[in-house]
Amino acid sequence: SSAINSEYGEFQTFQHYFKQINLRMAENDARFLIRYSEKYSDEEYEYRHVTLPESIGKKVPTTHLLTETEWRNLGVQQSPGWVHFMIHSPEKHILLFRRAITK
Repeated sequence: SSAINSEYGEFQTFQHYFKQINLRMAENDARFLIRYSEKYSDEEYEYRHVTLPESIGKKVPTTHLLTETEWRNLGVQQSPGWVHFMIHSPEKHILLFRRAITK
């Protein structure tokens, strides 16, 4: 068999292999473009918003709030306790997070 085995799986041709590597590199590069707001708060919660680059923003579902696993899989990195709490449908690439203030 002429299949190519790699850390990315098995591919039938070198062309397909390199295309997949380029897609993964582009996804990794896009994760460096994620922007995090300063934190702001009220009496109960601390808030922040996270702006995703367009290529990642296209993957955000609008049917439900993201679980921690889902937003981490998109490349969002923040400390534990943050919850995706609201969908702003005109700008689904902006994720709105909050976490309870511990007193």
